[in-house]
Amino acid sequence: MRFWLCLVLSALLQVGWLVCLREMQGFTRLRPMFLYAFFGFTSAFFLSRSLEGIPMSTAYAAWTGLSVLGSVLVDGVVFRGFSPARLACIFLILAGTTGLKLAEEAPAPKTVASRTCPSP
Repeated sequence: MRFWLCLVLSALLQVGWLVCLREMQGFTRLRPMFLYAFFGFTSAFFLSRSLEGIPMSTAYAAWTGLSVLGSVLVDGVVFRGFSPARLACIFLILAGTTGLKLAEEAPAPKTVASRTCPSP
């Protein structure tokens, strides 16, 4: 559970990173630039912590989906509004991310691979 909380926190920080990227206006505004660095580094930190307990492919897909979901929600609430098509796509992102978690398999036991190099 702790790893999934790190993943969700990382995705939320990624949304903050994206909003700051928008607000920097080509690296000309100082405050959003510092917040951009803060959100970017902390997002990467929490994503790396989540990878300690979640398979990389699942974590990256869920992180990307949650980041997109968050950015669409912020964009819709703060900047543009929502259309029925955008709301349907948000639902599909949530369904896919939830499906990845539900379909997660138990990790296979680690085995030592035998060497099959030919003898000289």
